[in-house]
Amino acid sequence: MLRITLLFAFFLTSSVVTFAQPGNSTNLSEKYQLIDGIIAVVGDEIILNSSIEDRALQERLQGKKSGQNDRCKFIEELLFEKLLLHNAKIDSLEVTDGQIMDEIDRRLAYYVQMLGSVEAFEAEYGKTVSEWKADFTEPIKDQLLAQSMQQSISQEIRATPAEVMEYFENTPLDSLPLIPEEISYSEIVLQPEISEVQKQAVRTTLDSIRNLVASGKLSMTLAATRYSEDPGSKYKGGCYENIRRGAFVAEFEAAVFDTPLNGYSNVFETDFGYHFLRVTDTRGELFSACHVLMKPKVDLFALENLKSTIDSLHVALETGGISFDTAVLSNSTRTESKNSKGQVVNSRDGGIMFGVDELDPNIYFLLEPLVEGEVSIPVQLLDEDDNGYWTILKLDGRRVAHRANPKDDYALFQSQVENNMRSKEMNDWIQQHISDTYIRIIPSYEGCLYNMDWVK
Repeated sequence: MLRITLLFAFFLTSSVVTFAQPGNSTNLSEKYQLIDGIIAVVGDEIILNSSIEDRALQERLQGKKSGQNDRCKFIEELLFEKLLLHNAKIDSLEVTDGQIMDEIDRRLAYYVQMLGSVEAFEAEYGKTVSEWKADFTEPIKDQLLAQSMQQSISQEIRATPAEVMEYFENTPLDSLPLIPEEISYSEIVLQPEISEVQKQAVRTTLDSIRNLVASGKLSMTLAATRYSEDPGSKYKGGCYENIRRGAFVAEFEAAVFDTPLNGYSNVFETDFGYHFLRVTDTRGELFSACHVLMKPKVDLFALENLKSTIDSLHVALETGGISFDTAVLSNSTRTESKNSKGQVVNSRDGGIMFGVDELDPNIYFLLEPLVEGEVSIPVQLLDEDDNGYWTILKLDGRRVAHRANPKDDYALFQSQVENNMRSKEMNDWIQQHISDTYIRIIPSYEGCLYNMDWVK
C-alpha cells in the first residue's frame, strides 16, 4: 500500500511541475501546455506524456497524421503494454541483450530506409543515432517483455476440426474470402560455380578500397555507401553497434577480436562474400564494428556456356529421355530445391502453394500457360545477388480462384479460429488483471473511448 501511495504522490507532483505557461490565456486548458509528466500508472509502471509523443512521431515517420483520437489510441496501447510488463516482471520473464539490440537495429534500419539517410533520421528525431539507441534501449526492452508475456498467455491455444467446421458453417457465404489462384512448382537450376579468378578479382578490388580507407583518402562511410553489398549496414556507414559475441558468423567475429581498436582488418571471406572491417569498440562480450562487403559475381561466359546443357536437358525432358526428378538430381545446382526433387517451398508459410501475386512475374509468366506436369522452356533469370542462372520450371499443381472452404483452405480457417480464441483469452486476461491491478489515469484522458475498462 505504501508503494501505491508513493507512486500516486509522484503522479500528482509530476502533473503539476511539468507544465509550462505559454501565454496569458484565461482558460486553464489553453494556459498550460504539458511538456512531460506521468499520464498514467499501471501497477509499478508509469506512462509518460513523452511516450505518447514518441508514438505520434513514429506515426509521422510512417507518413500518417495523428490527432487527439490517436492520442487516446496510443494511451490504450501503452496501458495494455504496461499491464503486460507489470505481470511479466511478476512472472520473472526475461529478454536478452541480443534480442534488444536486434529490435533496435531493425527499427533503425526501417526508419533510415523510409527517410532516405541517417542524417534525415537524426534531423527528424532531433537526436544522433547513438542518442536514439540509448534513449530507446529501455522502452524496447519493456516492449519485448510485454510481447513475451502476451505470447505466454495464449501460446497453448489450438483449434479442433470441430471448432473449425463450426466457424465455417456460421460464416455467411458472402463473407468468405475469395482465394486467388495458387500454384505449386518445381525447378531445375543451372548456375556455374564462381571461379577463383572471380573471387580474386573481388579480393583485389576490396583490398584497394581498404587501403584508401586506412590511409584516410576515403571515409569508411563513403566506402560503405558506394561499394558495400550489405543492405543492413550500407546506409549506416557499414556499422553495427553493441553486438553480442555469437550473433555474427565466426569468421566476422574472429576478425573483430583479432583487429586492434580503431584498426582495420585484412580482407577476409565468409559465406556472404568478402569483407574488411574497422573495430570501433569492444567491451567484454560486446563489440561495435563497421565493414564493407562485396560479393563475387558469376562469370558471364561460364553462364553462357551452360546454355547448351540446359537446352539438351529440355529436349530430353520433352521426349521422355529423362524424368524431371532424375534431371534435378543429376544437374540442378540449387541445394534447397535439389534435395526435395526440385520442389520450391514458400518461405511465408513453409507450404508448397504460392498465390499468383506472390510469384516473381518472370516465374509466373513461365508457369501460367502450362498444364500440370508440363515443363517450361529454358530461360535465364537473376537470383537475389543479381547473379544469372538458367532454369526449367515444372507446374506441379494449380488451384483456381475460389471461395475459401475447409477442404482446400483448412489452415486459413484454423488460423482464424485460433486468432479469435486468442483474442477472447487476451480480453478475459486484461479484464481480470485490470480488476486486481492499481491503475490511475489523469482526468484529461479519462474521457477517451477505450475498448477496455481502464478507468476505475
